[in-house]
Amino acid sequence: MKAIATAADPRTWTDAHLHAWDADRLAAPWFTQAPRFAGRFDVARYHAEGGVHGGLVFVEADMASADRASEAALFAEWGNASGLPWATVAGIDPGAPDVLAEIASVRRSPGVTGARRVLHAGDIPFTTEHFRVGLHRLGSHRLSFDFCVRWTDLAALEGVVAGIEATHYVLDHLGNPPIRSGWSSPERVEWQRLIARVAACERVSVKWSAMFENAGRAMSADEIRPWFEWCLACFGPTRVMWGSNWPVCFAPDSGARLAQWIDVSATVAGELSADEQAAILGGTAQRLYRCQAGAWHQPGR
Repeated sequence: MKAIATAADPRTWTDAHLHAWDADRLAAPWFTQAPRFAGRFDVARYHAEGGVHGGLVFVEADMASADRASEAALFAEWGNASGLPWATVAGIDPGAPDVLAEIASVRRSPGVTGARRVLHAGDIPFTTEHFRVGLHRLGSHRLSFDFCVRWTDLAALEGVVAGIEATHYVLDHLGNPPIRSGWSSPERVEWQRLIARVAACERVSVKWSAMFENAGRAMSADEIRPWFEWCLACFGPTRVMWGSNWPVCFAPDSGARLAQWIDVSATVAGELSADEQAAILGGTAQRLYRCQAGAWHQPGR
């Protein structure tokens, strides 16, 4: 019987945003700018650093386009070996010239239930008609799409998600809020307004993740609480899911550790009802990404 996630026992949580790679097998263009990540970051290392045990959602890490299928295969290998419920959010570019070929390529590996393309790192257009068609293609293949955007892009995102009904969307990292500007800043007020508008689309869920990265440091529960509570009020617990963003948020020189993020998350989540905890810390992610343990059936079989 599957354990119900509770704030008091992080072993029961599902990590909705876990990165993993082996630099000997995969190439990421950004490794040259961040050589500290050019190693092996696998599930064993994640658990050694205090990772959760209720379930894993592997999320693509902006690998070279030629390596996206290999990344999905690696996730399947490590997910099956973990013995935990798992799923993959694979690297697929909805704006690619042949998005159907990209979908077919990554889905040769089992466990792919979602897609992502990092959109905040450069000027990648996601409001074009071509991109919209790609999102529709994802939905027709029962694939959700994770939007990883800057908070200043949320106004544009609202128009995109409202116009395509076939696809479920996930907003990564609370929309990457302006934490460094502070809770008293006008930027926070604008972020709140935009988050509420995006949340009005019931096909959008949100990940509670990457707050340390957006702050540039570890944060206390009191600092985290208002940003999280606003998203919870807008989306509701059945559309909020917890994630670590390991290892990106916890570089050796960052001063932040996965155990710290889990501890402060447990404090904030522990103030919620049992049903809210169960959804945010496990149920939402497992339902949306259709996590399952063991070997998956290949699509169409």
